[in-house]
Amino acid sequence: MLPQFAFTLLGILFCCGDVALLGVLLTWQERAATPADRWRRLVRGVLPGTAVLLGLLLLAFTQLLLLWSRQ
Repeated sequence: MLPQFAFTLLGILFCCGDVALLGVLLTWQERAATPADRWRRLVRGVLPGTAVLLGLLLLAFTQLLLLWSRQ
């Protein structure tokens, strides 16, 4: 039971870090000097990064649900 709680805590910390990284990506994109630079950062950095981070977030939620499901 203790490892289950430890993995849950690690999963929650991972999810919080993932959301924080999403915020960093969006802030980085908004701080570009010109609209063209903001568009370039959106297409080349934010969209691919967001796809990866949201995929990892979904994977973490799935693993947490599987961890607590009865088998």
